[in-house]
Amino acid sequence: MKKLLFLFLLISFYTFSQTNNQKFLEGIVYNDNSYSIQGVHVLNITSNEATITDSDGNFKIFVNLNDELIFSAIQFKRKKIIIDKDVFDSLSITIYLEEFVNELDEVILNSSRLSGSLMNDLQNSGIVDNINFDDLGIPGFTGIRKEDIPSNSQLTKELLLAPLTGALDVERMYNWISGYYKEKRKEREYTNDYNLIDRIINFYGLRFFIDEFGLNEDNIHEFVTSAYQNYPLEENFKSGNYSLVIEYLKKNFKRLNY
Repeated sequence: MKKLLFLFLLISFYTFSQTNNQKFLEGIVYNDNSYSIQGVHVLNITSNEATITDSDGNFKIFVNLNDELIFSAIQFKRKKIIIDKDVFDSLSITIYLEEFVNELDEVILNSSRLSGSLMNDLQNSGIVDNINFDDLGIPGFTGIRKEDIPSNSQLTKELLLAPLTGALDVERMYNWISGYYKEKRKEREYTNDYNLIDRIINFYGLRFFIDEFGLNEDNIHEFVTSAYQNYPLEENFKSGNYSLVIEYLKKNFKRLNY
């Protein structure tokens, strides 16, 4: 009985200690140049938590004592803080982000045929808006329709049923035999991969890759693509394992010996 009581007290003490070292930390991100502070990524790379600041710069994120937070946005310099005891005990914290200034090369403007009046220039540009369903008040699909790419099993079924139905789409069969559909599937898969790579870059922000790995902006997409091809970035990013994605990016950086 004494052993059970001791075990119960030990578990209760451990649970209480763990709870005391965890909390939701609230804070606000600001900048003195009236920059929009909405959409700043707040990453807890220790516990794999992440959030984004709202329109007023407020955020709320689950933290443990000694966790490491990163604040990242393309228009600001990346900032890193450690959740020490003072920060952890605070009811709310204030994070100042320094504006990132990207110095551009000198640009020489050549003369043009613009009149200086935006409306006149638009009217004389020869650009004509396309008429869509909304203009005519008719409901309809106005997006870009993707080409139907049938599966191999579907095409096989059509081919086997052709003697019974008396109908066979010769063009579809030719596209299948010639490898056209196979190439289109690869192309669509590549497009999906490309879009996900862009999502990863936009999520962490260009400043993260520049500050963390010393990359030039032009090399970031190539770097993330190589990491995507060699490590399980897709499943971890889609599952919200953002700190694990960062670890794979670091491994890729070491692998490439930048």
